[in-house]
Amino acid sequence: MPTIMSIKEAKANFSGMLSEVESGVVSFTIMRYGRPIARVVPIERTRKIRPLTGYGTKIVVKGDLFSDDSTLWENA
Repeated sequence: MPTIMSIKEAKANFSGMLSEVESGVVSFTIMRYGRPIARVVPIERTRKIRPLTGYGTKIVVKGDLFSDDSTLWENA
C-alpha cells in the first residue's frame, strides 16, 4: 500500500491500512485535492510498570537513613 493516498483509497482500504499502522511499520498521509489533510500514525505505547510485591517484609531499615552514623549498618 502506498503511504500517501486519496480519501477514496483510504476509505476503500481502511481496515488494511489500520492493520499496517498497528504493526508500527508505516504511517499514512491522506490527501484531498493534492493537499495533505490527515495523517494516520501508530500511537506510542508505554510499557506497564508493575509494582514489586512481596518485598515489604524483607527490607528492614535500622536507624536514620540520612545520618552519618556508620555503626547502625551491618556488614554482610
